[in-house]
Formats: sequence, C-alpha cells, structure tokens
Amino acid sequence: WIYNYLMRDLYQEIANHIQPMSSQVQKEAIRLISELVLEEEVDEQNDGTLISHMEIYLEAMQDLGADVGPIMSFFDLLESGKDWVEAARQAHFPIESQLYFEKINVFFESPVHERAALLFYEGEPYVPDSFLNKLNVLSQTAKTARLLEYFEKHIEGLKRPGFSAIGRLVELFCGDDEDLNAAAEARAEEAMKIRLEFWGQIAGKLSDKDSSSSRLQRSNLRLITNAV
Repeated sequence: WIYNYLMRDLYQEIANHIQPMSSQVQKEAIRLISELVLEEEVDEQNDGTLISHMEIYLEAMQDLGADVGPIMSFFDLLESGKDWVEAARQAHFPIESQLYFEKINVFFESPVHERAALLFYEGEPYVPDSFLNKLNVLSQTAKTARLLEYFEKHIEGLKRPGFSAIGRLVELFCGDDEDLNAAAEARAEEAMKIRLEFWGQIAGKLSDKDSSSSRLQRSNLRLITNAV
C-alpha cells in the first residue's frame, strides 16, 4: 500500500506542474509516472476486466486463508479522513507494521527526487528469483497462483531488459547534480534500513513460532511415548 500511496503522491505532484510547453524532462517524467499508475491501478485481466495490483494481493491473501479484515478497516478509516499512521493503529495492524508506518511517514515530506528513490526501493526490485521458485514449490500444498501473479506483476512493472521506469524517474529528477544524487541515495538507504529492521522483526516472530511449534511437537511426542 505504501508503494501505491507514494506512486500516486508523485503522480499528483508531477501532473500539477505539467504544461503544454513543458521541457522534455518534464514530459518524459509525466509519461513514465502515468504508465506506472496505469500498470498498478488498472491492469487488464485475461477476461478484459480491470483490476489494481492491490486487489490482486488481497485476493491472494484470501486464497491462502489470511485475515483481510484489518486492511479493509484501514481503507474505511482512510476514507473517513484518518491519516494513514493513525488508521493503521485503529485497524489493529501488527505492532511491527504500525512502527514501520510511523518511521517511514517522515520520508513523505522529502523533495521529489528523494521520494522517487524511495519509490524505486519500495517496489521490491531485489526480490530474488529463488523466492518466486519457492512460491512455485508451495503451490503443491497451497493456493499460491494469485500470489505469484501479484509478485510477477508488481516486481516487474514496466521493467524491460536494461531499463527501469522508476530508476529513470530518479535520473530525470537528479540529472548530473552530484548533491541531488547523493541526497536521493542517502534517503533511500535510510528507508531501506528501516525496512530491513521491519522484515527482521517479522522473521524473528516467525522463528519464535517455529520454535514454539517444535517444542509442542516434542512435548506431544514425549506424551505419546510415555502413554505407549
């Protein structure tokens, strides 16, 4: 959702400044961000219907039996006028997600070139192929087809061999200015550290659950052995 929010935020800022006599840089920027919005918000399905990548993700969650209630509550709270950090709290998002929202929120006041760099990294450009391969393996025991479709669409986006639409946006906004490039890179690195901390917390919770499950299994095994 943060990727989606940031993308629309950039679109609105760029679109508000485009004029018939705008420079080539401005024209290319509005074209790139418009194509990103179309790709993300109104992706055409095989049956001709239009769907957003967020909707695909929610469908994938439901296929796997996940609880989408907090997310739907989050959307309702946003529509009622709540800011997204408060909405995440009131929707009872996991505490790790709430903390991530609070920390990443300050980055949305950054200049446009820094926000473009954030969008690039928020788009998960470095998810390895091995991750998608593992999802393929999981498809033997779970309904992961929609999830795979989401990741393939979201990760690839408008990327073509040797080209990234969002990466090009960063280039357009920074140009050859060393200070702008350095600021964009530094801001993105700050955000990535927060993101790594967030995923580290999630990984830790999963590890704790695995450990608890293993202890329970060993305890049950002892009970069965003793009973025998």
